Amino acid sequence: MTSKNWSKELEVIHKLEVRYGSMANVPNSKLANLHKMPGIKTVSDDYTEITRTQYNAIKLVMEGKQGKTRTSRELKHSNVWLDNRIRAIDENKYYITEE
Repeated sequence: MTSKNWSKELEVIHKLEVRYGSMANVPNSKLANLHKMPGIKTVSDDYTEITRTQYNAIKLVMEGKQGKTRTSRELKHSNVWLDNRIRAIDENKYYITEE
């Protein structure tokens, strides 16, 4: 069921999900056509995957409300890992994934 309020890009994505069961199953040739649509941005390898929880914790560090060491300990990652995510958020080269 498609919504008339959806953009053309969302309708195409929805149709592909219905046809193939998941976007993970869509053939690369179909994905290449999808990325050519004006409203779709390609997520390249230089984008960093961050969960919503990680994003919220990193934003606390960026705002100076929490220390880097404490945050890296809570997230169970190193300060280098944290620095890479801070840089990705600063450069707007990240995407939020499910927990």
